[in-house]
Amino acid sequence: MSDDRDIGYAIFGFGFGIWSFFWGFKRLRRKRMIENIPTSTVRGLAMGLVELTGKAKKTTPLKSVFTNTDCVFYNYTVERYQRSGKSGHWVTVAKGDSGDCTFLLDDTTGKVAILPKGAEFIMPKDYEFSTGWGRPMPSNLQAFLNNNHIQYNSFMGTYAMRFKECYICPGEDIYVLGTAKKTHAAVDSHKKTLMDRITQLKSNPEKMEKVDLNKDGQINEEEWTRAVAKIEQNLLEEELKEIQSNELADVVVTKGDMEKTFIISDHSQKELTKKLTWQAFSGVFGGAALTIAMLCYLLFRFNIF
Repeated sequence: MSDDRDIGYAIFGFGFGIWSFFWGFKRLRRKRMIENIPTSTVRGLAMGLVELTGKAKKTTPLKSVFTNTDCVFYNYTVERYQRSGKSGHWVTVAKGDSGDCTFLLDDTTGKVAILPKGAEFIMPKDYEFSTGWGRPMPSNLQAFLNNNHIQYNSFMGTYAMRFKECYICPGEDIYVLGTAKKTHAAVDSHKKTLMDRITQLKSNPEKMEKVDLNKDGQINEEEWTRAVAKIEQNLLEEELKEIQSNELADVVVTKGDMEKTFIISDHSQKELTKKLTWQAFSGVFGGAALTIAMLCYLLFRFNIF
């Protein structure tokens, strides 16, 4: 090509190949993590990174944006084709989800709240529409664009637009890999109850006398630490019993503060690992092949060999 655009495309392909190569390794690590973490039940849930499977249950009424489908979670994107000279590209002009709305996972042993904010969703598109010749934009999509003040008309007609929507319906089987932790309200309640019990201990001379294990009339640091630890242990045991009877009312599975892995999918674990295997294979080998091919082309193009 006389204008050297082929060099630009080759450089882009080289960079994309490198990105694909490392992306493939990330998918491989994700696959191995899913395979290595044992699936837990809600009843046997421990705090920290957990893997759960069950049915989605809604806690509040929720409808998807484009299709008005009854769901427990949705996300959507709107893209507009934008021309630049002789070429063009798709630009995301709107996107959103219901990540702040919790829903429940029920695996027959109990229910636990899922806060989907920040999750990686691995699931197929449930609705997709693209404008084009003979495909006028439906009224519901026009209403969405108008309500959100998104421009879709140009002096030459209507922009090329793409709409995509995914959702999880009530009763649908889901897979979740995330961090189980106490809700903020439960943490605050735990701290308050612990401080109240420590205060009660200090105000009770008979109980304080039992804390003095060596009976020297003084409570040293070691004796006090043991007493506080025993109080907290008893409190944790009480909370565990309460959690099990209340179906984990004070626990939520979400994105962790330290462990950032958080996956929600409507695929089974077997389907998910199979999908990740193909992504890893195509990313690693496809990315390597593209990188090498583009590098060879650039070397040839610059007459290096």
